[in-house]
Amino acid sequence: MDRGVSVIFSLGCFYLGLSFGAGVGQEEVPAVIGSSPLLDPEIGAALGNSEVIWEFVGSDANLVTILDYVPDLTKEEPNEQFKDRLHFNESTAALAVINVTVRDEGIYILTVNGRLRSRIILKFFEPLSEPSINTTCVNTTITLTSQVRTGKASSVLWWKDGKIITNGQHYQLVQNNSTLVIYETNKSDRGIFTCTMENPVGKKSCSFSLSINGEECESSEPAHNGRPIVIIPVMAMIFLIVAPFIVELCAPFFKSRSSVTSLRNHLKLWSI
Repeated sequence: MDRGVSVIFSLGCFYLGLSFGAGVGQEEVPAVIGSSPLLDPEIGAALGNSEVIWEFVGSDANLVTILDYVPDLTKEEPNEQFKDRLHFNESTAALAVINVTVRDEGIYILTVNGRLRSRIILKFFEPLSEPSINTTCVNTTITLTSQVRTGKASSVLWWKDGKIITNGQHYQLVQNNSTLVIYETNKSDRGIFTCTMENPVGKKSCSFSLSINGEECESSEPAHNGRPIVIIPVMAMIFLIVAPFIVELCAPFFKSRSSVTSLRNHLKLWSI
């Protein structure tokens, strides 16, 4: 939710508190676009012959009635935005909003027989994508960073071989726990590191297998893009060793000795 909408919601809550009086709690219900969240006031009492009214305050700060229920009378849904998209439980006064859109984010107010009984804020969150773990190794310090392409995590936890990791001299959690720094790594750090990321609408996990050889760290994951950079110098060295022998073998086939001499000189330059 952007800052402007948050301000409107805060003002709306203040206004409603003055209008209906204090003493009624405020609940937040998380949702994703396209879902059908349930707004349950949990009033814990039979409605009997009570009149039930649900109202809504959106980003435009207008208070509108979306449902008016009186026993033995036709239920009314006077607002076009919510018409035919509400499922009302006559026993509990719970309200399900079907296939929600961004416009449905806001404050929902329940009154029973003219008395305020509940205020519920419907707030949207973006689901988390599958996380990934990036690693760096400098001397004996290993850094594991977990990240997602979409969504924002409200909770990040790290585990090693099924046991939760906490801050200490050996392990340090930084950047809101998204990064784990392992100092003075040793063979005891071998194992499976798992990062669990969570927000109000979902939970995702990603694991990384770490192996330690002496004082160097290695990943048991598939080779990274940087691996070919190590292979190229090795291939070049092999070529420089083998090439002079190839030149000597092919010398009889060159048209002139000057061509052979020129090729030898080029190989010397390459080997410098």
